[in-house]
Amino acid sequence: MADLPSPAARFTCNAHVSGKDGGHDIDLRDFARRGMRLYGRLESADGATVRFSDDLDQRLARAETGFEKKGRPLIGPYIAAGIDAPPDDRPLASTFVPDTATELDLNAAGISTVLWATGFRLGFAWVDVPVLDEWGYPRHTRGVTDHPGLYAGGLPRCTPNHPPSSQEPPPT
Repeated sequence: MADLPSPAARFTCNAHVSGKDGGHDIDLRDFARRGMRLYGRLESADGATVRFSDDLDQRLARAETGFEKKGRPLIGPYIAAGIDAPPDDRPLASTFVPDTATELDLNAAGISTVLWATGFRLGFAWVDVPVLDEWGYPRHTRGVTDHPGLYAGGLPRCTPNHPPSSQEPPPT
């Protein structure tokens, strides 16, 4: 982990990308232009009413500039050195500001199920086997820890200096 500026660096946002059709950026503003409803950060819920921050445009701008600040400096030198890479044909950043609201009545919108899948903080204090590094994060290589039968699926950024485990991952 010596190559990371801080332990928190492994939790920075990942770029919005897709492998569909050979790979491309995911343009949230374009999704909104085509009818998807976007909201700011969830701030509260009371019964069937949820409330969001009023800063969607700033959040979209931060997500859109993330690659320029973090990704391009990592990838650019490889391209400059002659790696075979397609040209950067991404469209210029959109100025489209999607309509949004700070409150949503789930019942009125016909939403009967909410899957909470983001916005949490990782915590592994409950893991009672010696697989956590000095920052309390599971040491693993491609999801395989040193503890037999314990895998770390879906976690951002593996622990790069952790030696490969002799244990093979389970078949997928």
